[in-house]
Amino acid sequence: MKRLAIYSLAILPLVAGSCKKFLNKEYESVFEEEYVFGSEPDARKAVNAAYALFNQDAFTSRVSNNFTGNSDIEVGGVGASPDNSRRDIWSFEASDANADLLTVWNNAYSAINRANDAVEGITNSSIYKVSSEMKQLAGEAAALRAYWYYLLMNHWGDVPFKFKPTKSGDNFYLARTNRDSALTALIEDLRKYEPNMKWAKDLDFGIERMNREFVIGMIARLSLMRGGYWLYPDMKMKRMPDYLNYYKIANEYCKKLIELQPHNLNPDFKKIFYNECQGVTPLNDDVLYEVAFHPGFGDVGWCNGVKVDAGSHAYGSGSNYLSLPPSYYYSFDTLDKRLEVTCAITYFDATLQELPSASTSIAPGKWNRLWLKTPPGSASAKGTGINWPLMRYSDVLLMLAETENEINNGPTAAAKEALAKVRRRAFDSKNWAEKVDAYIAAQSSKDAFFEAIVDERAWEFGGECLRKYDLARWNNYGQKIAEAKKIMTDMGADAYGVGPGTYANLPDYLYYKKTDIKGVVWYSKYRKPAVAPPVVDVPAKGDNPTGYLRFAWNRSLRNTTAPGGPSDFIIRTWRGYKDESGVLPVRYILPLHGSVLTNSQGTLKNDGYGY
Repeated sequence: MKRLAIYSLAILPLVAGSCKKFLNKEYESVFEEEYVFGSEPDARKAVNAAYALFNQDAFTSRVSNNFTGNSDIEVGGVGASPDNSRRDIWSFEASDANADLLTVWNNAYSAINRANDAVEGITNSSIYKVSSEMKQLAGEAAALRAYWYYLLMNHWGDVPFKFKPTKSGDNFYLARTNRDSALTALIEDLRKYEPNMKWAKDLDFGIERMNREFVIGMIARLSLMRGGYWLYPDMKMKRMPDYLNYYKIANEYCKKLIELQPHNLNPDFKKIFYNECQGVTPLNDDVLYEVAFHPGFGDVGWCNGVKVDAGSHAYGSGSNYLSLPPSYYYSFDTLDKRLEVTCAITYFDATLQELPSASTSIAPGKWNRLWLKTPPGSASAKGTGINWPLMRYSDVLLMLAETENEINNGPTAAAKEALAKVRRRAFDSKNWAEKVDAYIAAQSSKDAFFEAIVDERAWEFGGECLRKYDLARWNNYGQKIAEAKKIMTDMGADAYGVGPGTYANLPDYLYYKKTDIKGVVWYSKYRKPAVAPPVVDVPAKGDNPTGYLRFAWNRSLRNTTAPGGPSDFIIRTWRGYKDESGVLPVRYILPLHGSVLTNSQGTLKNDGYGY
């Protein structure tokens, strides 16, 4: 059930001007506060005004996914040199002239100010204390505010921070607030509103509204950020001395959700994302909250998802700005059912013929515009209407496992069971003894279990754009980039027989055939065949007419021009991070846009972080 066009239409009674104007400029209330917030329907419209900022390009194609294309499992296509576009964010080379920075910054603060307006207006309303719906709406607005601050702090570090709406006469030139103070305030704010919020099953539109489940999970996520590491202007990674207190808060809230409103993990991993493409929003399932996009809005399945070329067919075109590197693809156990769902090694051409992708163009396979219930038309591209998940129940389970391990200096029974629940869904039951029970039993130390969580979150959330934030708070960002680069460099060398041999069993070429139903069948995707199959037109044209087609796979990871070495893909991806050892911190913090600095009248500066 779609939430209609609440992000654009439902707020019109509050806004001067048309819907189109609203989506492009900050709204101005034309009524007194008590009039606007004196009834539940009008208060909801004010909260929807804050939701509306999810519908801008700043979120749909930028900060929700494009800004995260520089982890070890999600990468963007970086050019030969910096070009002042999103590619420079991927390569850690962004400058203060990058327009994407301004777009996201302005949109985030517009959303925060709308949320501040709503929180203040609702809580000051004469009916707030007696209306369960008003308490729910206040919690939604507070959660929206917290989420946008979460995005800002992950990308810009310390940022201007306030809970009060901006009004005439205010000081508009705010300095940065320390992240520890801001995060602490956000956590305590959500803890205040959470008990009076409603479960998704009790809300119209369910998981398409920020609900109690999501807010409990968000408290845990913010607490782990507060208890984690972050990059300081002196280019050192540090965490606060009281970090363990925040691991305990995260642990408390993960347990709270599991005890009060346990969810089931959908046994079919693919169905989670197929449901989003179909507009199906099940309750008490994996997804706790997903951003609702009406058809014509949202870019899931356009900039993140399986590639579909434009043609005369009715599904339009969709590319994928993000790719999943082959080092990630081959990190999966081949029996892990998440592999084929997460990593799409094929795309669809203009005739909807399925064809192989390059090894450096593996797409997030969780969303596919061909799964849309109603084809959007041959001229369509953006605006698929596919919802975007912000949190799933498996995230809560893995946060519980992580915090249990950290607090108790090693994995507890609760930590092992939480991890086991996630892994059981990933494997057929006949493999549980080996892939779940024995696997978890082997991770007996604190460090080993932590590394298992690091891996599990990669396999579970690939393409969902959470990894960048995890690596930063874990303080292993550089390590994971260096590992990915070395793995792919060795994979390319082994494909030519000149490497260390670690990956010699992986395919140098992939062999495939097209099927009568425009599909693809593979000879061997995961291992190099002991004997290569017959190839069409090899060794001479006309030979093996019923044989396989062949294309370079891991061989594409090596530059064969003398003296050889890693391919351009490996060299360019993460180019701004120079430390091959992975010891030095990654400069993931972005500069403030030049116009933000100018408009701050000297209050804000790009000081530190090497800018």
